[in-house]
Amino acid sequence: MKNSNKTFLLIHGAWEGAWSWEQTTDHLEKEGHKVISIDLPGHGDDQTDVSEINLELYVSRVKEELVRIGKPVILVGHSFAGFVISQVAEEMPDSIEKLIYVASALPYDGKTAVEVFEEDGGSEFLENLIFSDDKSTATMSKETILEVIFTGATEEQIDQVLPKLVVQATKPFFEKVKTTDSNFGRVPKAYIETTLDKVISLKAQRLGQEKLGISESVTLERGHVPLETAPKELADALITLAYSLKQ
Repeated sequence: MKNSNKTFLLIHGAWEGAWSWEQTTDHLEKEGHKVISIDLPGHGDDQTDVSEINLELYVSRVKEELVRIGKPVILVGHSFAGFVISQVAEEMPDSIEKLIYVASALPYDGKTAVEVFEEDGGSEFLENLIFSDDKSTATMSKETILEVIFTGATEEQIDQVLPKLVVQATKPFFEKVKTTDSNFGRVPKAYIETTLDKVISLKAQRLGQEKLGISESVTLERGHVPLETAPKELADALITLAYSLKQ
């Protein structure tokens, strides 16, 4: 354990909820850190109707939690939450000690998340989504969850996860993050790479880091969801990056 413990605020990705961080939280807490994970609107136990969900609503929920905590945190975002925490950092930079992206799509050059995925030749994500007739929501088959999303997970793990996944609103995927150098640009950032990722390829992960000027990373030989398939490795990586002085 380091000399001073950290406060981690963990933000889940699309379809999931705060529950997805449970094992990672256990490992972080065993090292003496304070860990908070929240359900974004329409996820987990939050009953917000899917028709109301947009990127701003996600961002507002994280900002509310930062106000409640009342001191700078290590703000961690998995997958699509990379877009969420980036906008939060723009609007509340002084509330964030460091941003850590985990297997995240990164908002660069004004691109939406959909554009980032469309341009990723190594991604198998969009082609395997099941959209509603009006394209406002998306779900995934068990096969996609097992083979594309939860690479490295057992069927037993997938069976435990399936009942907890929600129908995902697609509107946030088509919305842009708006950042400035004076706010978002001055928040320290780091990235946890996942080499076996089929949602956002390692090449795309590294392109995003280059575009945002992120020069600090830890690489895991894992798929897209290490928070559930490799929680101890992920916790160790988060602790390493939380204490690094590199910007």
